[in-house]
Amino acid sequence: MKQKSKIEFDFILLAAGSGQRMGFAKQFATINNTPIWKIALNQIKDHPSCAQIIVVFPNSTEIDHSFFDMNSNINWIYGGKTRSHSVWNALKYLRDNPNNSSYIAIHDAARPIIPHIVIDRIVEKISTGEKAIIPTLPASDTVKIFSGNHISHTLDRNQLVMIQTPQIFEARVITESYGKYFDSDTQDIILEQSFPSDDASLVEANGVAVAIIEGSPDLKKLTIKEDFDNLEQRLNAGFETRTANGYDVHKFRDWQQQETCREIKICGVSLKHEAGLDAHSDGDVGIHALCDAIFGCLADGDIGSHFPPSEERWRNADSEIFLKYAINKVSDAGGKIKLLDVTIICELPKITPVRKQMRQRISEICALPLHRVSIKATTSEKLGFMGRKEGLAAIAAATISLPIIPE
Repeated sequence: MKQKSKIEFDFILLAAGSGQRMGFAKQFATINNTPIWKIALNQIKDHPSCAQIIVVFPNSTEIDHSFFDMNSNINWIYGGKTRSHSVWNALKYLRDNPNNSSYIAIHDAARPIIPHIVIDRIVEKISTGEKAIIPTLPASDTVKIFSGNHISHTLDRNQLVMIQTPQIFEARVITESYGKYFDSDTQDIILEQSFPSDDASLVEANGVAVAIIEGSPDLKKLTIKEDFDNLEQRLNAGFETRTANGYDVHKFRDWQQQETCREIKICGVSLKHEAGLDAHSDGDVGIHALCDAIFGCLADGDIGSHFPPSEERWRNADSEIFLKYAINKVSDAGGKIKLLDVTIICELPKITPVRKQMRQRISEICALPLHRVSIKATTSEKLGFMGRKEGLAAIAAATISLPIIPE
């Protein structure tokens, strides 16, 4: 599991726009089978300061409830007719569902690359006592003001910055600033023509100083189709290979009298055996080790952090559920499985007669070609608890190709 930071913020991810300038709803366009909003989500969710995440969708969106059910700290709401309405809906949700976070970040899903170094700079600035922080880039072009067909004067670009998101605020400050612009009964914007152009402007208008930190060119906003094409080329070119290991062990136990189907599962295959397994779920050591190897590649905890044995709903659960979940996590991150390898260590049951069947089953569960799945077996040469036939174990390795996330 990710380590907790002393400073935490709730994160509003705005994905409710219509994409008029792009020509399509850009937040739902996919790169490597992953929608833009989820690319942004994957980039922020593992930052140690990120607590609760609220994704804001258009009212017409069909929601994948299973994704949110499996990620308890990620919630969704519907947005409003404008960006400001969507932010206000999210702020009211956080107000009504407090998470003990003192700060709120607001980010446009149209900026799907979120370098953690920018978030680190913001958190460091928060620690100095600032109530509002925004990432900025220096203006690289000369900016002029015109009247009619002529330039009236030139601005000093040394005093200009380009504003980015995420913008982070003390929760009370941003909620109060938005609240002043919305009618408490109708929830419509009061004096819409004077509504500021970004979240920081509301805070400024409320008399709160806004601090700036160095942003990143990686936070570029997707505005026109060429921006999307450039991002797609970049993400397709920028992959890295990761490898991680997993290990699981279970001891044998006597069958209970009422247990008439005396089979254990290894790598998704049921085998008759003289003893049962002492486990909270079905005790499939091969699949459990595989899950940990995959989570290791994703740097995303272990099987116990995703499926706690303290939760009754996972009692006697089919471990295939866990493996499908892990594979979906890879897909959500825009990754691809290159190889899954499992070694079963036991004296009994004999694995060789069913090794081909196990390999085929893992291939089916993970929707992988057979040549990307390896199953092996060995014994402990009658040494230790496995040599005494008191239990069995599995070691697994996963090799995954993942998009590189900018530091």
